[in-house]
Amino acid sequence: MEFSTEELDFFNNIFTEPPTDSTVSEVKHQLSVQTEVPSYLKQVLLGSKLTLLAEIMHYQLWFPVTLAINEQGGFAPQLGTPEIIDVRGHERSWRVNTPKNVALIDVFHDQKIEVLSLSTTGLTLKFPDSQGNDIDLQQSSLEMRLAGEEPLKLDLELVRHDENVIAAKFKNLQEGRESLRKFLFNSHKKKYSKLYQDIIL
Repeated sequence: MEFSTEELDFFNNIFTEPPTDSTVSEVKHQLSVQTEVPSYLKQVLLGSKLTLLAEIMHYQLWFPVTLAINEQGGFAPQLGTPEIIDVRGHERSWRVNTPKNVALIDVFHDQKIEVLSLSTTGLTLKFPDSQGNDIDLQQSSLEMRLAGEEPLKLDLELVRHDENVIAAKFKNLQEGRESLRKFLFNSHKKKYSKLYQDIIL
C-alpha cells in the first residue's frame, strides 16, 4: 500500500514538533522538595555564621542566626539580638541618648559618671569638672551596669575629648556585648514602638 504525498505530509506533521517563532527554546523545569539535608551539609550549616537583615524605615536590624537540629532531625533557626544600624547619611550603630537604667561608675574614685550616649561601639560620657581634663582612660577602672545586669568592666579607647566630655569606643567587650545589644534593642523598640507594632519578634 502506498501513501499519497498529502498523507505522508500529514503523518510527518503528527510526529514532529511544531516550529517555534522565537529562538528561545522552552525548557521544562521540575521543582523538587527535599525534607532532609544531606549529612555532609549539616555540619557546614551548623558551624556557619548566618545573618538575617530586617529593614525598618532608615534602620537596619542585623539578626545573628544560629541553626540547631531538632528532635526530628530538621533545622531549627534561632534569632539572636540584632545589631541596629542607622543608615541616614553614613552608616553607624544606633545610639541612645541619655540612656535610663545605665550606671557608669569610676570604681577607683567611687564616683558615678553621666552617660550622654551609648551604642554597641562606644559611648559619650561626662566626667565631673574636677576630673575632666586629667582623665586617663588607660588607667581608669570603669564599670557599667545595664538595667540590673552584671557589671561590665570597660576597656575604652579615646576618640574625642572636649573639656569634661569624652567620646570613647569599646576595645574589648566580648562578655558584655550580648547584654548591651539587648539593652539597646529594647530601648529602640520602646522609643520607636510604632515601627514595631506590626512586627512579631
